[in-house]
Amino acid sequence: MSLEVDSHFIEKTNAVKKRHYKDDIIVEEGVISRFFYYLKQGDLCVYHFTEDGREFLQHKVREHTFFGEPATLLEKPFPGTVKVTSEEALVIKIERAKFMEFLSSHLDWNIDFMKTIAAKALGRSDALKNIIFQNPEEKILNLLNNYKKGKKGRNAYKINKKRNGTDARTNSRNSNKNH
Repeated sequence: MSLEVDSHFIEKTNAVKKRHYKDDIIVEEGVISRFFYYLKQGDLCVYHFTEDGREFLQHKVREHTFFGEPATLLEKPFPGTVKVTSEEALVIKIERAKFMEFLSSHLDWNIDFMKTIAAKALGRSDALKNIIFQNPEEKILNLLNNYKKGKKGRNAYKINKKRNGTDARTNSRNSNKNH
């Protein structure tokens, strides 16, 4: 489920459209944002940084969806750093106070917005359950099924992976375990 941000919404909330480019940071982990963000076009990823400074992918942001809304609603720190992963992305930025005012005067939008947040929470809960309780084969199958959600076209499900490359890595791992 996603909400479409249209010209009426942009006008009523004084939202700002901004084009970002590959590797631009939209918002950093730990920041308490005064803004809601909506990805109109492009690809974003949300990362955490480990104690040793490595990036750990939390999730990808799909087009036509809000991101970071729980943190902004609750005025809490962002749970991850949001970075552009496509060549460019169009992000709509809405001031929290204006957005809350819009929601209070547009009940249908308010309900749909709550449903999108609930759907995301349920999806994350299911993902966590799958990580904990599924065997490795089920985890891989579930990961691939989630990957292909929203993909279109004839080659949308094609994963370019040669069997011999997988064998070489598996053999390498197995030989390292034996030493």
